[in-house]
Amino acid sequence: MEGHLKARKSHAKLPKGKEDGFGLIEVLISVVIFMVGILGMAGMQAQAVRATQDSLQRSQAIWLANEMSERMKVNVQGLESGKYQTTAQTASGNVPSYCAGSVPRQCIANACTADEMAAYDVHDLMCRNARVSNQQLVVSCSATPCNSGETVSITLSWETRGGIGTLFLAQKSLTLTYLRQ
Repeated sequence: MEGHLKARKSHAKLPKGKEDGFGLIEVLISVVIFMVGILGMAGMQAQAVRATQDSLQRSQAIWLANEMSERMKVNVQGLESGKYQTTAQTASGNVPSYCAGSVPRQCIANACTADEMAAYDVHDLMCRNARVSNQQLVVSCSATPCNSGETVSITLSWETRGGIGTLFLAQKSLTLTYLRQ
């Protein structure tokens, strides 16, 4: 009977060449699955960075439009004369050359006319304080001259990267409108 048990045990062994554990194919499949997961996470990270940059640009644009409106509310003569409108149009035509050009009179420590203050305000916001990519500023009023009771609009547009997988830039814009007092 002992011989009979030994024979049964020898049949329970795996055939020669077959072993327990992972084979090369199983390891390669698991590496491919792992890499697909890593690529998916990298794509999500890239989208998160893009969304963060877009959010930063949008908040900077909101700040810029609000700051411009506050400066125009203080300098109503510059708004009535149209200096804010023309200077913003000139600056938006080519921001890098406008900012590299002559700097308007510094009006913080010096006395300035309303038009000098308007030119300084636009230059200060477009060249020194803006962190928006290729910004374009349009200041408009519902009537000329822009008197009390007229609607003032400040439109700021900028470029941002397009959606996932695109190399093209997308144009974003923001418009702030208020009733002049």
